[in-house]
Amino acid sequence: MSLLERSDHEGVLVLTLNRPDKRNALNTALWEELHEALVEAREGHTRCVVLAGAGKAFCGGGDVSEAVDADDAFFEKVYCLTHRAVEALYSLPCPTIAMVHGAAIGAGLELALACDFRFAGESSFFDIGFTRFAAPPEAISAAMLPRLLGLEQAKRWVFTGERWTGEQARTNGLVGVLFPDERLREETLAFAADLARGPTLAYGMGKSLMNQSFDRSVEETLAATLDAGLASMKSRDAAEAIQAMVERRDPVFTGS
Repeated sequence: MSLLERSDHEGVLVLTLNRPDKRNALNTALWEELHEALVEAREGHTRCVVLAGAGKAFCGGGDVSEAVDADDAFFEKVYCLTHRAVEALYSLPCPTIAMVHGAAIGAGLELALACDFRFAGESSFFDIGFTRFAAPPEAISAAMLPRLLGLEQAKRWVFTGERWTGEQARTNGLVGVLFPDERLREETLAFAADLARGPTLAYGMGKSLMNQSFDRSVEETLAATLDAGLASMKSRDAAEAIQAMVERRDPVFTGS
């Protein structure tokens, strides 16, 4: 049985963490499989990725059973695997969606934060987790939580280790949309399929520009958007968009 299931839904790559008996806890093997799938998604010009969890949870965090009596070399390996996969997910040049039901804890929360969108079911709950292990925020949470929640709220959540329900997560800005559990998959995949039919190259450019805008001045971002805009006008999708406007029809994008 693969630890990571891959399936296609109307041009959407659905990656499902598949350790349901462990609440999809991330062990070293699963981190490796996930990174491999993300590299293949980039190289294969995937147009949208949905990350999900099998069974009753999205992801209950890292597999702590591997850490019992572990040495420094093991922890260094796990940290490197975690950062590598999270960075690959964050930097994918296509839209990404975390489809969260049940637990999103620790490393599982990191995966959700690395996605462009977080769609959650009413059964979802969110827990930063690391404070209980006397550890600081891992991977991408130290960057994304202040941006999503505001600095003071992010510090409060990290320091107190509060567990948030799906509704609390939506209210505080951690989650974009909350659905009844029975509608979560349908609604998420419908949104993802619409994105997969869009101008993927432009999405990727826009994603990169917005992600990098936090580290750039307004003037630097203006210069970057000029370069990206000129490059985008050379794409097949841009030509198709113009032709479709002239012919008064919907464009058919290829993502190139």
